[in-house]
Amino acid sequence: MTLEISILLAVLSGFVGLAGWLGGRDKRIAGDAEWRGSVNAKLDVIVGIRKDLDQITAALAGSAERLAKLESGYAQLQQRVAELSDGMK
Repeated sequence: MTLEISILLAVLSGFVGLAGWLGGRDKRIAGDAEWRGSVNAKLDVIVGIRKDLDQITAALAGSAERLAKLESGYAQLQQRVAELSDGMK
């Protein structure tokens, strides 16, 4: 009788140990999934910032070209004004 009880207790403790191990494994898996989700979200933000930066750089390059054209037009305007003021004197 005592042998049967000890075998029953051993089997029962094996099941308790297995249940504890499975519960810990589930918690680790959930923690890893949460960590991966946060890493993926951060990477998505970084990629989004990179796309925004590329768009801003392209817009800035277009502005630089427009500014160069305006400067040359302004220089021509100054030259014409100078010629007109010299002609009036």
